[in-house]
Amino acid sequence: MAGTSYILQPIGTKNRVITLDILRGCAVLGILLMSIQRFSMPSYAFLNPLSFENLEGLNLYAWLISHVFANGKFSAMLAMLFGAGILMISQKARKEHMRSSKLQYRRFFVLLLIGILHAYLLWYGDLLVAFSICGFFMFAFRSKSKAYLFKSGVIFLVVGSGLKLLLAYSIPFWEPGQFQLLESKLWDPSAQEITNQISYYRGSWEQQMLIRVPEAFYMQTRIFLSEVFWKVSGLMLLGMAFYKKGALIGKQSKKYLSKMLIYGLGLGLPLVVSGVLLDFHYRWDFELSYFYFSQFNYWGSVLMAIGYCGFIVLLCKISTRSFIARSLSYVGRMSLSNYLMQSIICSYIFYGHGLGLYGDLDRSAQGVVVLALWVFQILFSSIWLSYFQFGPFEWVWRSLSYGRAQPIKK
Repeated sequence: MAGTSYILQPIGTKNRVITLDILRGCAVLGILLMSIQRFSMPSYAFLNPLSFENLEGLNLYAWLISHVFANGKFSAMLAMLFGAGILMISQKARKEHMRSSKLQYRRFFVLLLIGILHAYLLWYGDLLVAFSICGFFMFAFRSKSKAYLFKSGVIFLVVGSGLKLLLAYSIPFWEPGQFQLLESKLWDPSAQEITNQISYYRGSWEQQMLIRVPEAFYMQTRIFLSEVFWKVSGLMLLGMAFYKKGALIGKQSKKYLSKMLIYGLGLGLPLVVSGVLLDFHYRWDFELSYFYFSQFNYWGSVLMAIGYCGFIVLLCKISTRSFIARSLSYVGRMSLSNYLMQSIICSYIFYGHGLGLYGDLDRSAQGVVVLALWVFQILFSSIWLSYFQFGPFEWVWRSLSYGRAQPIKK
């Protein structure tokens, strides 16, 4: 309001919604199950697990667990929670008779800068750039009704799914050799291409940049515009809808949350498993698996993310004071710091400027690294928050967004 002297402050420790923190904690830990594969192995292995190493025994089970229960599910949760966060800050501003648009756009811009640095200096698989850009656009939906948000979210998701199917239908009209070029780039590389990627990431930081920069640019342009923008935006809108319904903050009934759990997992899990069975039945054929069978996980991951949220919030209605709940809430309060910390630690473990284990650890060994990092991040978060109000990167984000250094010590 014009003429007021109100200054919008960050959400303090006492005003936090612990259910959202627990959800964020689960999501940021769960996302490591997938990101470690991109950190530790050639990028082709993420899309086509047969393109690198034998997929047998423990490695097969490790891949199945990560793909069925994690691939796309926890990143979907993070996107939904980001959408919920947009509404939460807007509501706080409204209560204090402030316009939140300037603050929100500053938050998105600062997060965009952090994401760009993260993507080009550490890891091409960054999510922050996509979240910040989608946030710029999805902020305009903040005042819409629950039904409008939900329907709009589904429409965005349908567009993202449809664009990939349209691309598949256009294959017969491609220039000669174009399909084979895409297949070799994404799916079925030569032995020399795999060797080159391993040597780059085992090299110096400068050598890594030669492959990281084009990979990050490709992800943030072509892949973002054709796939990521639509799915992330749709998920943010769904997150806004569920936030307005009270489902993400524990204000919905156990019956409603149980429906989220039952329908989410009851529909999503069979979809994902069906996609896996088709992949193996057709021996991971590029055209079928990449364009068509991936649709099963595309939609299954959305449904399972909703089911996960329902399950976690349902448990939170029973108790948020258990050791596990408190531990996850600490991780969630530092979700940005923990997300970036995963990149810092994994880049040191796998890249040449550190231990250089890129391409050496199979999928089962990667699981051991994930468990170790989970324990470390839970301990680190609980210790850090006993002395400080925010995580280190949260403090940077908040301070730059609010235009002044925020008090960080308790």
